[in-house]
Amino acid sequence: MSRPEIVIIAAVAEKNRVIGKAGRLPWHISEDLRRFKQLTLGQAVLMGRKTFESILERLGKPLPERRNLVLTTGKSWPEFPEVETYSSIEQAFTAAVNEPVLFVIGGESLYRETLLLADRLELTIVKGDYDGDAFFPEYRSLLDEKFELINREEKEGYAFESYQRTRRGNS
Repeated sequence: MSRPEIVIIAAVAEKNRVIGKAGRLPWHISEDLRRFKQLTLGQAVLMGRKTFESILERLGKPLPERRNLVLTTGKSWPEFPEVETYSSIEQAFTAAVNEPVLFVIGGESLYRETLLLADRLELTIVKGDYDGDAFFPEYRSLLDEKFELINREEKEGYAFESYQRTRRGNS
């Protein structure tokens, strides 16, 4: 048995770390959505109940061509038997033990609980600050100590940033 690479993927407001408002993204960036799809297609994705419900609201179904793992206590979706539900992060990680990569796709509390476990961060940094009710955890203090920037792609109004856990950040 091996552990998957844990990758946090999120779009984050640069100034105030907002990631959502009323269960939706506070912006629409087509290229970010394409990047999310390209990175996660064919992979396992772990999300909280609210994130999953917002996907159902938007798409009417789970994320296609991905293994959908949902962290929830007691809720299930019998109409989607392919969706796996787990009551703890440990259970979800154990279920995904043979996956090469496990993408953590939100929301706020799941990001907070998995940030220090992550091997890689795939962030879209959206310029400005936004009104919202869901926030990405404070991560900037970890960047020099635990993660190093391995790629940055500047765009108009946002940037794609990839971080890899450093050797010294493994302790």
